[in-house]
Amino acid sequence: MSEQGDLFVAAVIDPPLRDNRDAMEHPFLSLQKRRTRPITYAHNNIRIEVHAPEKFGIATIWDWDIIIGVASQINDAIERGDPTSPRVSFAPYNLLKSIGRGTGGKDYRELAAAIRRLRMTTVITNVRSEDGAGLERPFSWVSDYAIPTKYTTILTPEAHDGEADPTRPWIIELPPWLYNAITRRRDILAVHPGYFDLTSGIARALYRMARKSVPESGVGVWNFRIETLHHRLGVSSSRREFARALREIAADNLMPEYVIHIAKVHGHETVTMIRDRGKPPRPRRGIYRP
Repeated sequence: MSEQGDLFVAAVIDPPLRDNRDAMEHPFLSLQKRRTRPITYAHNNIRIEVHAPEKFGIATIWDWDIIIGVASQINDAIERGDPTSPRVSFAPYNLLKSIGRGTGGKDYRELAAAIRRLRMTTVITNVRSEDGAGLERPFSWVSDYAIPTKYTTILTPEAHDGEADPTRPWIIELPPWLYNAITRRRDILAVHPGYFDLTSGIARALYRMARKSVPESGVGVWNFRIETLHHRLGVSSSRREFARALREIAADNLMPEYVIHIAKVHGHETVTMIRDRGKPPRPRRGIYRP
């Protein structure tokens, strides 16, 4: 393992995808775009607070695709026996391709905006406080970043430093909370590339919850009451609107690996997540579109 001041160069085009277990289970991310209202969550002994300046908004579940892409690169390097570092240099084109995005000018601008949100979002939590978190040690999803710019002849208040340059490597640095989880490897889980095709923030959160909760072997079923999910996912909409969104997601049946059923059980509306072995499984390596 290299010293943390070193630079890890991400070179694999399509590494096997990996996500963080804790971020899959707890409401660390906004499920809607342009959310500025803080996320506050308390359950048993878990405490989470997430906030960001109004100019940027809280990092979203779509912004998190960047973390999945970078975590996957680090994990793949560890599997190969190569040194890694929380400071990661990457080609923005390769990262966008690995997370199922386009590579036009708009995509690079959105990638840069997502990195800024990840940097400006502040997390205060006691989840894995030994990794640099805790009520007295807040962190951001990206500790630092460097995006090269290409200067233009027209400067505006929104682009006073010029436009992000996709032809040169970009750099982000992960906080210890994230980097340590990746290097330990028991704190990450494989995810299906079809996850990136989900357009609904709630559908994405449900997939991640199912991936974290539904057993890999045996019957492969997990139940949640709707009110429990509403709280666990940190949803900003009302419970009624959330229930309606769940029914639409269940009816569409677009989620990779799992199906969702909603029924009343003992007087409570319950969401049942079931592993569907008829759907294409997670590939061992590379991008796969079912």
